[in-house]
Amino acid sequence: MKKRQARRSITTNITIWFSIVLVVIVVLTFRIFWFVSASILQKTIREYLYSSVEENCDKIRFLSSRENADPYDLDDFYIRYGEGWMEVDDDFVDTINDVHSALYTTDGTMLYGKNPIARDIGLQQFKDSRIYEYRTASNQRYYVYDRKLNSKNMEGLWIRGIVSLSSEEKQLNDIFRSAMIYIPILLAAGVIVSYVTVRGSMAPIRRIEQVTSEITRGDDLKRRIDIGDVARELYDLAASFNNMLDRLGHSFEAEHQFTSDASHELRTPTSVIMAQTEFALDRERTAEEYRSALIVIARQGRRMNALIKDMLDYTRLELRPGNYPMERLDLSGLTESTAEDMAMIGLKNIHMKTEIEQGVFVRGNRLLLERVVQNLVDNAYKYGKENGHIMVRLMHLPKDTDHAAAKPQGFLMGGFREIREDSGETERDIVLMVEDDGNGIPEEEQERIFERFYRGDPSRNASGIAYGTGLGLSMVKKIAEIHGAVIKVKSAVGEGTIFSVYFRTDTL
Repeated sequence: MKKRQARRSITTNITIWFSIVLVVIVVLTFRIFWFVSASILQKTIREYLYSSVEENCDKIRFLSSRENADPYDLDDFYIRYGEGWMEVDDDFVDTINDVHSALYTTDGTMLYGKNPIARDIGLQQFKDSRIYEYRTASNQRYYVYDRKLNSKNMEGLWIRGIVSLSSEEKQLNDIFRSAMIYIPILLAAGVIVSYVTVRGSMAPIRRIEQVTSEITRGDDLKRRIDIGDVARELYDLAASFNNMLDRLGHSFEAEHQFTSDASHELRTPTSVIMAQTEFALDRERTAEEYRSALIVIARQGRRMNALIKDMLDYTRLELRPGNYPMERLDLSGLTESTAEDMAMIGLKNIHMKTEIEQGVFVRGNRLLLERVVQNLVDNAYKYGKENGHIMVRLMHLPKDTDHAAAKPQGFLMGGFREIREDSGETERDIVLMVEDDGNGIPEEEQERIFERFYRGDPSRNASGIAYGTGLGLSMVKKIAEIHGAVIKVKSAVGEGTIFSVYFRTDTL
């Protein structure tokens, strides 16, 4: 079943989710603010009611005679009570913060003051020093506070304070109306800002998508993604894409090179095989002629088999060096055992000797390092002379000494011209050397011997045959690079050749 194609962009999806989260947060925040505001307003109104009634308690005093009244308080109100008079300050009836106060007797008779719900609350019993809520028949809410007067001659008197909660509701409604105006504006601004921010943040990803699409359409694997100064995650993403493109480009070039090499190198043996086959089938041949043709075909077949094997090994090594795990290796033991095995070849009656320092360790892959020793020794056999010599050496280079002077000076077996090595590799302190006393390599060829499929002049060996597939030394160089090593060659025509591989020990 075909998957449904996504219709919305990541920017749109993030903006939508951000908007939903923002709305939820704003609504929850508003609800919390609403409840907190209502609680604070109620507390404030209750405090206003309490303080207003308590202040009015001080505005009432008992006079045994009106003659005792202050002659300057002409606006005070006087009420006959008991055996004297109640003097009520004229400020008693003032409405402060919507609080109304009234003076009552215990039986509910209002003597003085204001009470907007006097008829509704007339039968309500007094509750001393307690603030409570009262709801009228018309569903209007009020706070009520009753205060009993305990002063002498004022027993049986009460002050009742009343304040409407409509002021609270009014303020909350004002808050709600303001919120309905400003919250949508803030939400819209937040959504726009989030969209712009996300779009800007996604710009590098769109750039990556654009570049990869252009590469896909144009097959330009050399192009790379440059997204400038961005967040670390996006930078790492672009770097990962670039690394992937590097590997793809490298793989493509290796595939192209492999195809080119295969078509070029296999053309000759294939042509020879075809020619010999057609020769044998052209007409009846003698047994000797058939045998001769088969020998040529077998030889070319072996050459093709060796060539294909070496090409596959080299390509595998070039494309996937990570498939060869590294470990701490005893290079001394590896070199010694490999040299012993190679000494059994005995080609051209060449004698092999070894000078291997014990306890030399490097970090590397055993299979690859064995191939280095094998290829170098095999190369020395192929291009060595009859009854010649091969010397395999492994040692630590002395520290704080002249680098050239620290190396063996040519063969120690005597009779050969000294070949000095001065590579300048002073940062590496382990050297593997394979020396031969063959015909040597001309100076003009020394820079090319590590090239793929390059084979030296057949005149270098006595048989006049160009040995091998031309991949041995190029593979040795590649293995050395994988191990952070360097390979050098010194040679003199007619005197011999020294191949030296320098290793570091700082990666153990």
